Amino acid sequence: MRILSAADILGAVEDLSDRPNVAFEDRSLGLLIFGIFEILIGVFCALLVPLSLVALTFTPASMRSSADLRSMIPAVVLYLFMAVVFIVLGIGSIRARRWACDLMLSLSWVWLLTGICTLVLAWLLMPSLLSEMGSSAGLPPGGMLLVGLVTTAILSFVYVLLPGAFVLFYRSPHVIATCRARDLRVQWTDDCPPRILSLAVVWAITAVSVLVMPAYRFVMPFFGVLVDGAVGAVLWLLVLIVFAALAWGTCRRRLWAWWGGVFVTVVAAVSSVLTFARIDLLDFYRAIELPADQLALLSALATPGRGTVALLWLVVWGSFLAYLASVRKLFRTPAAKADG
Repeated sequence: MRILSAADILGAVEDLSDRPNVAFEDRSLGLLIFGIFEILIGVFCALLVPLSLVALTFTPASMRSSADLRSMIPAVVLYLFMAVVFIVLGIGSIRARRWACDLMLSLSWVWLLTGICTLVLAWLLMPSLLSEMGSSAGLPPGGMLLVGLVTTAILSFVYVLLPGAFVLFYRSPHVIATCRARDLRVQWTDDCPPRILSLAVVWAITAVSVLVMPAYRFVMPFFGVLVDGAVGAVLWLLVLIVFAALAWGTCRRRLWAWWGGVFVTVVAAVSSVLTFARIDLLDFYRAIELPADQLALLSALATPGRGTVALLWLVVWGSFLAYLASVRKLFRTPAAKADG
């Protein structure tokens, strides 16, 4: 299989922008608007960091605990990461950079799919959660119904409508053609199909998520038990290194990265299923030392049993394995690399 050279790509771009029979509608204004919106999202995420710290500062010392301080770490890391990502991609979109549009499309797909799952989970848990909150606060049923509707609207906007709009815009052939006409330089994403790039984004996000684990005492489900402390730290460091390597290798469509992804997915599936078939979710929450108020609220909810949780993990990892199988043909064999 022949791999396109830089000259081939540049020639295709020139043909796309010059030939009338492949004319496209310029989407520079749309790239500007969406880029500004992404920067605003990034700025909002950045502002959440000092707001969170201020809120913790004004919390009375008698109500503050070490668990509250530790629970602040994941939020701060998440906000900073999202701020950097959205601001950088927003600037890239305004400048019609091909890499920025490709990455934003892949990120939006991951955001949308995980958002749909989050929304479905929220719908399943919301009735019992609202009932418990209503009983604690003494609110009438009508008030809790309003709270539920507002919560559903916010979650739908953040997790479905917003990423859905990004997907619809950045997957447009006119947007893609506009970026290729305005950005003639060969980019590293040009040789990375969208489904491969989305997989690399998943690996990268997983690697970054390890940075929040100190806040959870490095607790890790490990083949039927929960490990923490120094052993957990070593295991999570290994996870960070492995997933960072998978992200790098996947972007370059290395076959070892595909096999590595299959291997770690199978290992994670077996470990998750074995662990949560033996350990209740509440025991896991206690192990990561959630704040007392959060733990009390979760204890009052009807949590799924061990078998249900294990089955859910099996479905999640099985679906991911199916996705890996679907993109296998997009990775290069050593022979194909040599021919290119």
